[in-house]
Amino acid sequence: MMTIIRTLILVTAVTLSGCSAARELSMGPFIPSEALAADGTTLPYSVVVGDVIDIKFPFHPELDTVATVRSDGHVGVPSLGEFRAAGLTTWDLSRDLLSRASVTYREPTVSVVIREMAVRRVYVGGEVRDPGYVRLRPGLTSFRAIVERGGLKRTAKADSVLLVRWKGPGDYEADRLDLEAMIDDGDASADALLGPNDVVFVPRTWIANANNWVDQYIRGLIPVREPSTRLPNIGN
Repeated sequence: MMTIIRTLILVTAVTLSGCSAARELSMGPFIPSEALAADGTTLPYSVVVGDVIDIKFPFHPELDTVATVRSDGHVGVPSLGEFRAAGLTTWDLSRDLLSRASVTYREPTVSVVIREMAVRRVYVGGEVRDPGYVRLRPGLTSFRAIVERGGLKRTAKADSVLLVRWKGPGDYEADRLDLEAMIDDGDASADALLGPNDVVFVPRTWIANANNWVDQYIRGLIPVREPSTRLPNIGN
């Protein structure tokens, strides 16, 4: 009797282990270093245009592919077709792949890994000493990016720094950051963490409505556009 019980326990353990491994393979997202917040915690990583994705189906290797996210935000998978990737987490993309593969293939599992990340950078312009791009890294804030481009000019309006974020094709949002308190008193509450293709613009005059100001004055002066893939001259 004890032998039978031990056998049942062993079989149950192996079965649960196998199920756990399958869930991990299907759902476990890859979190690159750029998805780390300033305090070291992990944030959901969203795929962007230019990322190189390694997609593997362990039990259906004919579906395996390495794909670069195209400018339209999609990737192609053999026999499964096109999938939207940009803006999704690797977990979300895994779910979509499994959903379609399950129609044709029996109990598929999938692994989605970011093999190579697209170059990520932010732009700093306006009343700074050396306008240009700064390579994005964990913990980079608007003020740190300004410092990397030589700091503020005397003509800069530090209480009206613009942070412009890309939201989608032709869609942007702008916020006004008051960095004057940080410069005068070291108060970092108004500083902001930056994301891929953010734009930090330092004006000469005070700004009341950030979005209106972007639309009226600087939309043609700063590179506010859909994130591209491999951007040259990162340090310039």
